[in-house]
Amino acid sequence: MSAARATFLWMAVLSAGTLLLGMLRELVIAQHLQASATADLFFRGVVVVGAARNFTLALLRSRWIPLPPGPSATALLRTGMGACTVVALASIATLGVVIPVAMWWTPEGLTFVACVTVAAYGAAVRALAERHGHEKRGVVLDWIPLFGTIGGTLWAAASGGALAMGAAGGLTTGMVIATALLWTVATRTGDTDDGPVVPAKPSLALYVDTLIYVNLGLVDSLLSIYVLGDGEFALLSYAYMFVNAILAVPTAGATILALRVGGRGGATDAGRLKRWAVIAGAVAGLGVAAMAGVLAWAPVAAIIDGAVGWSVAEHIDGLVLASAPFAALRLANTVGRQIRIAKDPNGVVVWDVSGLVVRVAMLGIGAAWLGPLASPIALALAEAIQLGAWWRRR
Repeated sequence: MSAARATFLWMAVLSAGTLLLGMLRELVIAQHLQASATADLFFRGVVVVGAARNFTLALLRSRWIPLPPGPSATALLRTGMGACTVVALASIATLGVVIPVAMWWTPEGLTFVACVTVAAYGAAVRALAERHGHEKRGVVLDWIPLFGTIGGTLWAAASGGALAMGAAGGLTTGMVIATALLWTVATRTGDTDDGPVVPAKPSLALYVDTLIYVNLGLVDSLLSIYVLGDGEFALLSYAYMFVNAILAVPTAGATILALRVGGRGGATDAGRLKRWAVIAGAVAGLGVAAMAGVLAWAPVAAIIDGAVGWSVAEHIDGLVLASAPFAALRLANTVGRQIRIAKDPNGVVVWDVSGLVVRVAMLGIGAAWLGPLASPIALALAEAIQLGAWWRRR
């Protein structure tokens, strides 16, 4: 088995662990916060944390992974710290929008400020570890924060503390621990050039693409304040947990491998990426559809509902099923568009903006008739538009 296939297989296998841990976290949150305004608040904060991490990770992956050996870890980190700081500050400002003013200076609000800061800088450590071939170990930044959120929520419930604070505090603590553990791996490399040999600064187009395309949850988080009722954003979050758990680690592996191939940019490489994209999309779509079927199966639904104390399964199985087209298109695009990202990032911006406009219109208008179901439909439409960024290119 080639090194690339072995890496992708390992990343796919690890997604099973992420799925199980993510399910456990959502069950704990659903049991204690249910579909409430408090749950909405927590998940909006989590979306901003994820956006901070995903933006920084996608940006630095696209800068560092295609580079040949040479620059040391220290040299690369110096080039990334400015972006991390900008992302952290922008994320803090975004928290000011999604968190009510009355909660800005509460322990919960300040904890999320700390969390987005750790997320932004921690993503740089993960990107550096992945550049050095430690993709599997980078998964600790997915797993340990899940354990932290579960532990924090259970501790708050047992002690009578604020549940949102326990969950946010556990998430932050987990991210700090995971980043610290990954640090030694990320900085242990044979590259010794600590001089001026560093990657060029990314173009403005790459920043725009990373902001619009990677951080899908921000649109839903912001619009949900106006178009969804109390608890409906929490239901979306519970449903998307199952979708993202299937997508998360395979997406990471596919992105890393596709960037390495895309960096070469030959016609043969473009053909390989297109074939991989079709296969990956089919697997993701079928996986999410199968997960929806499992949630709709009465014995499984009874177990889940019994564990959380309310009928969560029947509220989210339709949302998960409606997300299957989005999942298929998302993973296909993640693979297929990397050769364009590596060689011509300016060319993807028009597709990003077009997809964003369609998505906002669908969610903003469609939610009045479809409720939360408008969200996965809007995501699928935006991803369908993204096919134009790479499908016909050679």
